[in-house]
Amino acid sequence: MKAISIFLLLLGFSTPVSAQDTKIIFLKANTKQVSTLDLSQFVSLKSMERRKRQGIGSDFFDVPVNREVLKQLSQEGEILNVSRWLNALTIKTALTASELMSRHLFIDRIQVVKASNSTINKLVEQPKSLDYGLAIDQVQQLNLDCLHDLGFKGDGIYLGVIDAGFRNMDTISYFDSVYLEGRVLDTFNFVNSTATVYGFSGHGTAVSSCIVGEKTAPEEYAGTGINVDLALYLSEDVASETEIEEFNLVAALERCDSVGVDVVNISLGYFEYDDSTTSHVYADLDGVTTISAIGVNVAASKGIFVVSSAGNSGPSNISTPCDATGTFCVGAVDEFDDLAFFSSIGPAADGRVKPDVVARGQQAWVIGQSGALGQGSGTSFSSPILAGATACLIQANPNRTVQEVMDAIRQSASQFLSPDEFKGYGIPDFCIAHEILSDDTGLTEFKESNLVVYPVPTRETISILGFPKQNGRVNIMLVNNLGKCVSSSEEQSSQGQLALDVSALSNGVYTLVLTQKNSQIRRAISIMK
Repeated sequence: MKAISIFLLLLGFSTPVSAQDTKIIFLKANTKQVSTLDLSQFVSLKSMERRKRQGIGSDFFDVPVNREVLKQLSQEGEILNVSRWLNALTIKTALTASELMSRHLFIDRIQVVKASNSTINKLVEQPKSLDYGLAIDQVQQLNLDCLHDLGFKGDGIYLGVIDAGFRNMDTISYFDSVYLEGRVLDTFNFVNSTATVYGFSGHGTAVSSCIVGEKTAPEEYAGTGINVDLALYLSEDVASETEIEEFNLVAALERCDSVGVDVVNISLGYFEYDDSTTSHVYADLDGVTTISAIGVNVAASKGIFVVSSAGNSGPSNISTPCDATGTFCVGAVDEFDDLAFFSSIGPAADGRVKPDVVARGQQAWVIGQSGALGQGSGTSFSSPILAGATACLIQANPNRTVQEVMDAIRQSASQFLSPDEFKGYGIPDFCIAHEILSDDTGLTEFKESNLVVYPVPTRETISILGFPKQNGRVNIMLVNNLGKCVSSSEEQSSQGQLALDVSALSNGVYTLVLTQKNSQIRRAISIMK
């Protein structure tokens, strides 16, 4: 189910879908011509600078799809989009999967994209340092005004929004500054292969307003990252719900990497499809299985901070790519910090805590496609509110890696020591996150230690060796596979070691979380009696 906000009305209409001739073709790994890689041909200078700051080199994902392969397949039909990260492409062709496989030995597998012929219900939108106006609560809930007051408003950070359309965004006064200053740097429609993104759904308009919307009169408003540069990408086809939209999402992420985007917001999610036989199951949400999760993980490996919405299916499970190991998944709360009733919950199928954090998503203030300021509800809005805030945090700490920024935001959050499947680590405090990232010793102290945890598996006691040489207080937490804290204590390390009694815990796999000062290490342990 798409994570499009529930303030939108359901409009039922029948869409004749003939997707039986649309296919995703995955190619064999040996088709890539690794020796011919020249990264400068595929990514911008800004992208290479982002990677250099975070110490990221080139890898197999950067190698383009073999041109000769594309040339041969172009004779079989119309190639829609190509992904070097997936080493795959989408194509419209009259040939069957069996025919294609028999003709081309370089094909690894083929995924046929189909949609049901039934009536489909679609979601369509109705017609201090800053003057936050009605948006003040959703900014101050994250203590983000602290960063804004320090002058960090997203300047120089390139943020990509991947969505279903940006209707009228280029004509609405709340976006005047971003257009007059020429800060919309790139647009592309991956559904119909054009640069046009402004004549479709207005969902992306409302989403973008949470980040760059700004106006001082007559109705004051300011988003969370008002000075960022923007890339606007349309990947969602609102006329159907098929796995090809996940492929389009990956193609958009690849373009984000190529043009040098630093932060991406994805207020979309996937679980059920028109053809129920292709829908995901909960086991797919293990962070590494779905097409969109794979794409997000590669994007993160390139130094891009990806923020995604948890979904609006609460109290049911999250959607993908929220489960991805490389994404920062955001659930929704109301103005009183209570979980929104619609916010999808975790954990991921492999037991990881999801969502990661929460932000304002119930009755958030947004700008709709009509240009009017109003309230909307959905994790579609909590996600960009968090994404804009993250852009400000990265501006303040440009040399930190994606993982370091993620860790700092989690550590700053309201229930960091007791994360759960509802709010994850809780509501972040971006002023605290900035302090954590500004402390050069805090984040590296644990990471440089050679921590040893043994025996694994264990029956009664876990020994932990390799703390920093100086003694100190260490917070120890054990989290079960549902993301619940089952044990929490603060201990004094002696001579760089300590012991933990786990005899009261049941058999199973747990995450050991060790926190000292501003640094943290996690280790998986198993208990077998």
